[in-house]
Amino acid sequence: MVAMPRVLILLLLLTACSTGAGAADPAEGDPPLRIAAGPDAETLLLAHVMQRLLDVEGLAAELVPFSGSDDSRQALELGAVDVRLGYTGEAWLETLGRPDPPGDPRESVAQVHAHDLDDGIVWLRPRFGEGVTEPPANATFAFAVMGPPGADADLRTVSELATRLSEQADARMCVDPEFVARSDGLRAVLEAYSVRSDRDFLAAAPEDAVVGVAAGDCLAGLTTATDGLAWRSGLQTLEDDLQVFPAFVPLPQVRLEVVEERAGTRRALAPLSSELTTSLLAQANAAVAGGETVGDVAEELATELRRRAGREDDEG
Repeated sequence: MVAMPRVLILLLLLTACSTGAGAADPAEGDPPLRIAAGPDAETLLLAHVMQRLLDVEGLAAELVPFSGSDDSRQALELGAVDVRLGYTGEAWLETLGRPDPPGDPRESVAQVHAHDLDDGIVWLRPRFGEGVTEPPANATFAFAVMGPPGADADLRTVSELATRLSEQADARMCVDPEFVARSDGLRAVLEAYSVRSDRDFLAAAPEDAVVGVAAGDCLAGLTTATDGLAWRSGLQTLEDDLQVFPAFVPLPQVRLEVVEERAGTRRALAPLSSELTTSLLAQANAAVAGGETVGDVAEELATELRRRAGREDDEG
């Protein structure tokens, strides 16, 4: 079978969303806001959270599944969806087309926000600075070690891990082989933290890296800071204190005309951008990894985000 061109698929999707069965009659009110969903577990979860946040504020919303982030981004640009979950580091690479995404979340957010605003796409902004007890969620790469009562549970930063590795010449790391092979991968990270680049390591995808650390095969494993399996397995991720890894701040992206014309959309989604933290997202991912349904976890997370935003007594 010959694959349909991507643009044609998106145009058909746009037509279906505007005229197909289930669309609201404009005479009866605004049609449901269309939220791009998936494909990976974390973006799917946050799509459900956005749907719940909109619903509780009286704004109808529906999920539109996608098999890839490129497709959902293009759908947002074409107006085939209204809302999408974006990651700043991914946008820096794919949308801005720039190498070396910054490790500073502030810079990452500011640059992609400014770029996309010119294209009619609004990134809802997180909170930084005074009064913020925990920084915004950052789903960046992260080294993880075994938490209490593990022998290395005292480690909190990658700088401390570097010192431990220097002290233990036989300590191994579990790292994805692709990351090892890249010139800007493991070698660059170790160099930044002044660790010898010829260290022994075990080739392991993130899930296997978590298993390797839990089993004691590796002192540290490379995964992401919001890895639910790592959280469930008792691992703790280390702060990238030199900000070597690129920031991947997850935030709602909304078409500018929706922000301007659909009153309440920005306010409804604001708790996700302002209150989501790395630990909250990791715990939610852990719940899904443990078998809880995405819908139930999304409901709980949306409720917690609204509570933190002072909205718990403001139901719609």
